[in-house]
Amino acid sequence: MKITLVRHGKTQSNQEHRYLGWTDELLCREGIALLLKKMRKGLYPQSPDRVVCSPMRRCIQTAAWICPKGYPYRIEDDLRETNFGIFEGKTYEELKGDLDYQRWLASNGEGPIPQGESRMQMCARCLAGFERQVACALQEGKKELLFVVHGGSIMAILERYAQPAQPFYAFHVDNGDGYILEIPDGQPLHGRYPVQKLGEEENK
Repeated sequence: MKITLVRHGKTQSNQEHRYLGWTDELLCREGIALLLKKMRKGLYPQSPDRVVCSPMRRCIQTAAWICPKGYPYRIEDDLRETNFGIFEGKTYEELKGDLDYQRWLASNGEGPIPQGESRMQMCARCLAGFERQVACALQEGKKELLFVVHGGSIMAILERYAQPAQPFYAFHVDNGDGYILEIPDGQPLHGRYPVQKLGEEENK
């Protein structure tokens, strides 16, 4: 099974380097323009067996742009971005004097966020949603999946399943970019699998 993981297009908060988690923000004009540019380069799969989206509008909107017109998609609530709690909508400059923020940075972003969630909680949630959707697709004989999700979702999935194993932030990806994960056809998720950056194959 071929699984393509795409981070949603750019939003205004992304442009302003604000923490954007559960705020339901739309793509900005620049984000749409960048998606169209990547589409013209043939970056995205054209005939996936199934498209799975986070429930956030920026992901649904991205899927609507990059998938064939009218292509159906499934919503998976557990693939939402991190709940950034009291950090939501703020920049580093606005938060750098906050003691809670300093403690969170000192934990390498792993600690709990006040009124939000820890990385462990986010990863467990995202992995549950991902594994549920992959298991369902396998039962139905699907061979190519496209997930349109968030940077945090992608890092959580690949930290667990990518070969070679790498730490969480090693899988950071820009808006509109992503990765391809290859799983042997018909086999359930188990162990680790080859991964490559989206578009890497075309550039070889």
